[in-house]
Amino acid sequence: MYNALLDRLPEDYNGWLIRTDYRIGVQIQMCISDLELTDSEKTWTALHLLYGNGIPDFQTALDGLSWFLACGNPTPSKEEDENEPLLYSFEHDAARIVSGFRKTFGIDISRTRIHWFEFAAMIGDLKDTAFTSVIDVRSMDASEVDQKHRAEFIRLKKRFALPNQYTAEEVATINNVLERVKGTDKP
Repeated sequence: MYNALLDRLPEDYNGWLIRTDYRIGVQIQMCISDLELTDSEKTWTALHLLYGNGIPDFQTALDGLSWFLACGNPTPSKEEDENEPLLYSFEHDAARIVSGFRKTFGIDISRTRIHWFEFAAMIGDLKDTAFTSVIDVRSMDASEVDQKHRAEFIRLKKRFALPNQYTAEEVATINNVLERVKGTDKP
């Protein structure tokens, strides 16, 4: 298990060099969510993104991918609702994420190399930014808004809805790939 207070940011997994820049993590997440790719294409693309040209044996590679996506921590058992809507997209919220990092941390991530583990921790600390405001809108149900503000809320909800909201079947497919990558569904 990785401890940010005690451990150096890893540059390898079990001796295999990995590409650690946050852009790789973002690309892997986008790849796994790409409905135009087969499960096999998603897996191999993610492995090539992470390891570059030197990929270990398949099981080690999958374990490393799971470890990388979980930022070196064990993945919790999956108990949340698999059909929960996506609240953000690295593709559609990219500008809000970049501006959030600039506002919150004073970092222009478009010009800076940040380790995936750092990026994942920092994105969770983006408070009071356009990114988190949009997530709040996407996550709130219209029934939670008083009648006076409901029409405006619905307008905002439509404006900030992700264009490719996935069906329950598509969410299940994405979750199956993630579970396979996490090693809970061994091939």
